[in-house]
Amino acid sequence: MIAIACGLLSAIGFYFSLGLGDQWWLAWLAAVPVLWFSFGPSRPWQGFLVSFLAAALGGCSLLRAYGGSLPATVLILVVAGPAACFALAVMGAKRVRETQGPVRTMLAFAALWATVDFLATFNRAGGTVSTPAASQVGATALIQILSITGFAGLTFLLGWVSAGIALGLRMRSALPAALAAAVFIANAAFGYLRMSAPPQKSLHVALIESDDAVGKIGKDDEGAALAAIDAYVAEIEKLRAAGVALIVLPENIAQLGPGWREVAEARLSTAAEDVHATLVSGFNTALDGAQRNVSLAFVPGEHQPVIYEKRRLVPVVETKYYTPGSGPRVLSDGIGLEICKDMDFHGMLRDDETATRPVLLAVTAWDFDKDDWSHARVAVMRSVENGVPMARTARDGLLTLNDRYGRVIARARTVGGFTTLIGDLPLDGRGGGTLYDRIGDAFAWLCMALSAGLLGLSFSQRKKPQ
Repeated sequence: MIAIACGLLSAIGFYFSLGLGDQWWLAWLAAVPVLWFSFGPSRPWQGFLVSFLAAALGGCSLLRAYGGSLPATVLILVVAGPAACFALAVMGAKRVRETQGPVRTMLAFAALWATVDFLATFNRAGGTVSTPAASQVGATALIQILSITGFAGLTFLLGWVSAGIALGLRMRSALPAALAAAVFIANAAFGYLRMSAPPQKSLHVALIESDDAVGKIGKDDEGAALAAIDAYVAEIEKLRAAGVALIVLPENIAQLGPGWREVAEARLSTAAEDVHATLVSGFNTALDGAQRNVSLAFVPGEHQPVIYEKRRLVPVVETKYYTPGSGPRVLSDGIGLEICKDMDFHGMLRDDETATRPVLLAVTAWDFDKDDWSHARVAVMRSVENGVPMARTARDGLLTLNDRYGRVIARARTVGGFTTLIGDLPLDGRGGGTLYDRIGDAFAWLCMALSAGLLGLSFSQRKKPQ
């Protein structure tokens, strides 16, 4: 009964904090019940099973967004993969607990969870979409560590705090919990200090989206596509007196046929010229003998659009229709281009920002409705890691403006008709200038080495009576 109770408590915590959950504070506590159980006299297989089932049940929140949209095999991997990684981290920490003291046990769990979280990103289909670090985007002060360590550092902190609380309860000692609290407070203080400097300037930005004004995305239908474009142009025209410098439309509004693509581009280019704003819009079209998911960017005064081709595609949903493109792309005014799932891949985005140093990212996107905040916050993590503001417009999702610290300046939910969100996006420096940009995933590799060292040491020592 104790195992079931601990597993259910952790499952509830994971369900409402990770994945589609939005209760960021629960992520610091969710692992405590299964860790408390595993750090006791339970057998290793019992600890693994309870930990795996708790994380898997919690991960089922994702099915509310992706059930019926992704193949069953992908859904199983989305839920079971992170759960297995978490359970392995718990088992490794249990082994260290049996041979070493509480501080090393806390280090072991934190480092192991960060390690398996980092290794999971080598899956080219998902990237960091499942990282528990994304749960903290709602608590902006707590995520500034991303600018130093990347997402692995935040996963480490989640593990350190939860292990400290669990050990404090198991040992009936205040020391582990005090160490956990000290690190939590230090991280929060660093975050508040980093965000304290006021921005030097801002950019007036408009995000426009309609879930109804769309053309055909799987066939060449000139009439439907131009009708959708004309609807967007009419909305853009309403911004003549708004003084916006950037307008971002969503991903994949329609398929543009090669025979009439120039007609569509001309209408969008004219709209950008009329309001004197850079316009970034998402479509799909044939380029270099393959169908591509693209962003077309129109800068006033420049006759040809800049074309960026999406490089990371959603498995099955996109991979059977589109071919990945090349990048990155940055406009003459310093605006970088990315599309939706590109933002899930921390290494690629870090390389992009250090190579191009954009003033901000204009991201066209298409979410799965219920995953609106879940997916948007993964993109926000990239802003903090690389110190670059972001303007993101998503179909069936959210319109968001966030600064380089991950603070959401403006946010709106898409509806059937047009939604226009206008805000002043703070600009401070250029992307690619954080410590994380310079050292990359050094912290994640350090966690891997620390995990190996602590586990190796545990197998060379005798178990201690608990």
